[in-house]
Amino acid sequence: MPYYVVSKKPPKRAKKKKIKAIAAILTLILLFTGAFFYFNKQAHEVIDQLTRATISNRLTVKMNAAFDELMASFDDEYSSYVHIERNSSGEITLITADMIKINKLMAQYSTIVQSHVSEIEEDDISVPMLAFTGWPLVSTLGADIKLDIVAVGDAPCSYRSEFKEVGINQTLHSIYIDVSAKVEIILPIDNIEVECPSSALVCESVIVGRVPQFYLQNKI
Repeated sequence: MPYYVVSKKPPKRAKKKKIKAIAAILTLILLFTGAFFYFNKQAHEVIDQLTRATISNRLTVKMNAAFDELMASFDDEYSSYVHIERNSSGEITLITADMIKINKLMAQYSTIVQSHVSEIEEDDISVPMLAFTGWPLVSTLGADIKLDIVAVGDAPCSYRSEFKEVGINQTLHSIYIDVSAKVEIILPIDNIEVECPSSALVCESVIVGRVPQFYLQNKI
């Protein structure tokens, strides 16, 4: 006896319900995704405001300590870093910087800065739990959550030479070392990087005599 299989198409109403259910699920997913990224951005801004000033202040303290250590360990005599040549009439003909000594000093300063900045990793930095909601009104409430801090990379240095007229045929020549240190705050939702630039005055002296315009413009 032969058997016959008759296929029945689902009612149109069932199809519409299924489509509506899928659309509702997709809408919820989109809403939750949008809410997540919105609150993530808001929380990042709130936590950034709460932590950046604190970290910057602590970095400044570390940089000042590094500067004090550098000052105690090098010769700050102007003649040790800059050589001035004059002609028989006493006019300045050449100003040169001893780049070997300056480069050595920059390397030393960079090492000292890295050493002091790495100490900040042991500091306790925390933010209130509700700061992660991204709502400024409640950002100072809730239990404190400790944040991890990591010193980022090296502390690049560069030197800068400045000339400033301080009188008739008198020019103040200053040499600085500029250094920048960075730390990264590790957050559950994102990381925040804080950079602290600083300058160290290596030496300065008043040069008596007319300094050629070439040096004033190029600052050796």
